[in-house]
Amino acid sequence: MAKTKSKERSKDQLKTVGPSGAIGRGAWRTRLLLVLLALLVVAFVRAGGIVGFANSMANYAINNKRLESAEKWLNAARFFTSSNAYTDFLDARIARKRGKLDAMSEHLKDSFKNGFPPLRLEREQALASANLGRLTDEVEGRLNAWMQEPDAEYAEIVEAYANGLTTVSRFEDAMVLLQTWEQSMPSDSTSSYRIARICEHLAQPDNAEASYRKAIERDPNNSKALYHLARVLLDLRRSDEALKLFEKCNSGDASLAAKVGMARCYKTLGENDLAKEILREVLQSSYESILGSYRAVDESPARFVAASELGCIETELGQFSDARLHLEMALSKFPLDSIARYSYAVTLRGLGMATEAEDNFAITRASRAALDQVTALQSKLRENPEDTESRIRIGRIVLEHESEQTGLFWIQSVFSYDPANIEAHTAMAEFFEGKPNKTSDDEVRIAYHRSFTTKK
Repeated sequence: MAKTKSKERSKDQLKTVGPSGAIGRGAWRTRLLLVLLALLVVAFVRAGGIVGFANSMANYAINNKRLESAEKWLNAARFFTSSNAYTDFLDARIARKRGKLDAMSEHLKDSFKNGFPPLRLEREQALASANLGRLTDEVEGRLNAWMQEPDAEYAEIVEAYANGLTTVSRFEDAMVLLQTWEQSMPSDSTSSYRIARICEHLAQPDNAEASYRKAIERDPNNSKALYHLARVLLDLRRSDEALKLFEKCNSGDASLAAKVGMARCYKTLGENDLAKEILREVLQSSYESILGSYRAVDESPARFVAASELGCIETELGQFSDARLHLEMALSKFPLDSIARYSYAVTLRGLGMATEAEDNFAITRASRAALDQVTALQSKLRENPEDTESRIRIGRIVLEHESEQTGLFWIQSVFSYDPANIEAHTAMAEFFEGKPNKTSDDEVRIAYHRSFTTKK
C-alpha cells in the first residue's frame, strides 16, 4: 500500500515538473523568436519597408525585361507613399526603355525633388540620348568610362550604347560591343538578341536565326527573341515553325502582336477563316493597345497590320464591303501602306467605284515608279558604300512613298561613316520640322540635328 502511494506521489511530481520544464523551454524559444522577429522588422524598415521591397522587386523585373511586372510593383510602392525618389527613378527608367522621353523627364524631375543623387539622374538622361544615337565624342567617352567603374550598371550602359550605334548605322562598332557583352555575361540573353536584330538589318537571316536561338537558349521566356525569330521564320516561308513560336509569346504585353503573327501564319497556310477570326479579335482592342503590344517586342510596324491583313484577306475572298471598312481603317493610320492601298483599289473596283479605284491604282503606280529608283540607287551604293547623295536620295524617296522608319534609317546610315555630315543632319531636321503635329521628342531631335547644321 505504501509503495502504491509512493508511486502515485512520483507520478504527481512528474506531472508538475514535466510540464513546468516544457513551459520553460517553450518560453525561451518564444523569446528567441521574438528577438529574431524584431531584428528582421528593424532590417526590413531600414531597407525601406514595404516601399523598399516593392522598389527592389521592380528593379529586378526591369533587369529581367519584364516592364509590365515592374510597373505593378511600382504601383504597389505608390500605394504606401506618393513621394519616393527611387520609385520615381525606376519609373523614369521604364519610360526610357519604352521610348517615352517626356514621361522620363517628368519622373527624373520628381526623383530629383525627392533627393535622388543628381549624378545617377544625369547618367539616365545620357543613356536616353545615347539610345537615340546622339553619340558625340564626349558622350562616347563618358559611356566608356562608366563601363570601367567597379559598380557600373554594365548591361544598361552597353544596351543603350549599342542601340545608339545601330541607330546611326555603326553596325561594326555595335557588334564588337555586343559580342564582348555576350562573352562576359553568358547568362544574359539581351546581347544575343541585339546581335540578331543587327543581322536582320544586314539581311543575314541565317545569322539572325542562330542568334535569336542563342538568346532563347539563355532565356526561354525572352518574348522578344521568340517573337522576332517567329517573324524571321515566317519571312522564310517556314510558317509551321513560326506559328509555334508566336503561340509561345502569346501572353502579357506581347499578346496582341503575337496574335497578328499567328494570323499571318494561318493566312500563308491557307487557313483564311481562322486568320480572319484572330484578326477580328485583335481589332476589338484599341489601336493604342495594339501599338503598345508591338512596342513590347521592339517592333514598330509601318502598317496597321491587323486591319491591313484582314482587309486584304476579305478582298481576296470578294467580301468588298467588309474589306473597304478595314482597309480604310489601315490607311487612315498609314497612308503609305502600299499593300493596303492596292487591295483598297481592287475593293473599290469590286464595289463599282471605278473612278475612286483608278485614283488609288494611280497612287500605287506612282509609289512603285518612285521606289524603282531605289533599286538603281542601291546598285550605286554597292559600288561606293559612302555615296552620301544616293543614301539621302533613297531616304527621301522611302519617306515619301513607303515608310518613315525605313526612310529615316537610310538617311541616318550616312552617320556610320560621317557622323557630322551636314546634308544628312539637314535632311533629318527638315523631316521633323515638317511634321504637322510635332511632339516634344521631335523638338529635341530637331535641336540635335540643327546643332550640326549651325556649327561654324
